[in-house]
Amino acid sequence: MGIMKHYQIICLLLMACLPLQAQQKNNLPNIVLILADDMGKECLGAYGGTYNTPNLDRLAKEGLQFNYGFSQPLCTPSRVQIMTGKYNYRNYVEFGYLDPLQKTFAHLVKQAGYKTAIAGKWQLGNNNKLPAHFGFDQYCLWQLTYGRAKGERYAKPLVEQDGRILPVTDDDYGPDIFTNYLLQFIEQNKNNRFLAYYPMALVHDPFLPTPDSKSWETDVAGRHKKDTANFRDMVAYADKEVGRIIDKLKQLGLYENTIIIFTGDNGTGRPIVTPLKDGTTVRGGKGLTLSRGHHVPLIANWGNGRNRKHVTDDLVDFTDVLATIAEATGQQVPAAWETDGVSFLPQIKGEKGHPRKWIFSHYSPLHNAGENKHANEFFRNHRFKLYRDGRLYDLERDPEETAPLPEGSGGAEAEAVRKTFTAEFAKLPAWKPGDPGKPKVILPGLEPHKIQIAKED
Repeated sequence: MGIMKHYQIICLLLMACLPLQAQQKNNLPNIVLILADDMGKECLGAYGGTYNTPNLDRLAKEGLQFNYGFSQPLCTPSRVQIMTGKYNYRNYVEFGYLDPLQKTFAHLVKQAGYKTAIAGKWQLGNNNKLPAHFGFDQYCLWQLTYGRAKGERYAKPLVEQDGRILPVTDDDYGPDIFTNYLLQFIEQNKNNRFLAYYPMALVHDPFLPTPDSKSWETDVAGRHKKDTANFRDMVAYADKEVGRIIDKLKQLGLYENTIIIFTGDNGTGRPIVTPLKDGTTVRGGKGLTLSRGHHVPLIANWGNGRNRKHVTDDLVDFTDVLATIAEATGQQVPAAWETDGVSFLPQIKGEKGHPRKWIFSHYSPLHNAGENKHANEFFRNHRFKLYRDGRLYDLERDPEETAPLPEGSGGAEAEAVRKTFTAEFAKLPAWKPGDPGKPKVILPGLEPHKIQIAKED
C-alpha cells in the first residue's frame, strides 16, 4: 500500500474521530446571493420568458426553481427586507436608507468565520463606512457615497471600491466591474468560507446597450442613449454575468459546496412588455402591489444531484433568505433580532421542509407621490389576497385585481382564507397608508456624505 493511500486512510480516521459539530463546520457551504434589479419572473426562460437566459435556466434545471417567490414591489423595501429578514413595518425608515441599528445576514455569517463581500448597487445610505458597518469585509458599489445624479452604473460608471473611486472611461461597463470584483474575491477566498452578495445593476433603467449589443463598438455616444429595445440585451448580459460566477466556482472546485440563490428585487420596469413562449405578454409591474409587481424569479442551487424534483410551488418571501443562510451556516438567529423568515434550506437540499401557508407584505415606499400612492399591506397565498382594507381577490381568476369578492360571495375556500388573514391582520400594529416609517437614526461617523466629485474622478 502506497504512502498516499496510507495518508488518505489516516485523514478519514481523523475525520471520523471529530465531533459531529466540528465535521458539520468543516462542510459549511459558501453562499452566493444574486439580486437582479427590476427583473420579474417573466424575464427568464425557465418561467416562460423569451429572453436569452441559458445560464439561469440551467441553474434552475439542475437546482430548484421556486414558482412562488415574492419580493417587495420596490427596490429599497426589498433590500432592507432581504438583508435583515424582517417585514418592513419593523425597520423600514425611508427610501434609500437602511437603519444602522439593524443586523444583516453578513453579520450572521461572520460569526461563523465567513469572509464577506458586496458588489453592485447599494442605495442604502451614502457613507462609505456603511458596508463594513453592516457586516461586509469588502465592497465595490454604485450609489454608495454619491447618488444617481452624480454618475450612472453602465458605460463609464461611478464606482467606489474599498475606499476609492475607480478611474473609468466609456469602455468600462459597471456590471463587468462588479462581477470581476466578486470573481477576484472568490479566488482570494477559495480556501475560506465566504458569502458574496451581488445586488446587480442590471436590468434597471436607463435601458442602454451592453458590450454585447451590436451598437456598442460602432456608436460610443449611443452607449448613453436610452431605448427600451436594449432591454433584451440587458437581460442576456445579466445572465452572462451569472454564468461567469458559476464557471469560476466550477473552475476552483467550489461549485458542489456553494449555495447559489438568484432572485429579483421587484417586478420588471413598467415600460417593458415581455413576450412569453405561450404567445401572451406581461407588462412590468414594478412599484405595484399586483402580482407582476412582486412575483419574482427565485432559483436556488447547491451543487448537482440534491434535487430529484426541480420545481416547487412552496411559498417564499424575502424574509426567508436570512433564515435560510443562518441554517446553512450553522447559526442561530438571536431572538433580539425579531426576524420573520422561515428557512427554505430543506427544500434546497431536496427535502420537504416547512413550507409557508401565506406570505405578507407591508409596502410603504416612503419615496415619491407616484410610488407612495400604492402603499398597502396584504396577505396572500397561491390563490387569494386580502388587503388591510378588507378587499379580497381571487388571483387565479382576477390577476389584475379588478373585482374584489364581496364578503360571503367567494365560496368556502375564499371565506376561510378571508377569516384566516383577517385574524393575522389583528396581530399586527395599526397602520394606514401615509403613516411615517421608523424613526431615522444616524450614528456618529455614519453621517451622509456631502462631497462634490472632483473633475479627475
